[in-house]
Amino acid sequence: MASESILTLVRMAQDHGMAGKLTNWSKADVWWFEGTMPQDILMAGTEDPALDYYEQAASPHHRGDIGFIDDAAKLAISFDTQKDDNA
Repeated sequence: MASESILTLVRMAQDHGMAGKLTNWSKADVWWFEGTMPQDILMAGTEDPALDYYEQAASPHHRGDIGFIDDAAKLAISFDTQKDDNA
C-alpha cells in the first residue's frame, strides 16, 4: 500500500535537490535521504495526522536518523540527525 503522505515528503526532499534511496527495513520500507531534514518537511510531516515522527539514536551498526513513518502503509522517510560539532 502506498502512502501519499510519505510520497509528498519524498517529493519535497527531491525538490530540495536531495537524492533518496528506497530500502526494505524490518518494520517498513524506508526512503533514506542523506543530510538533515529541511524545516518545511519537518513542518509538513508534523501537521499530517497519518504520520508519526521518530528519532533513532546512532549505534555502531546504524546512523542516527529522524523521520516520519506511516504505520498503516508501512512506509517511512529518514534523514540524518543534526550533527553537533561541539560533541
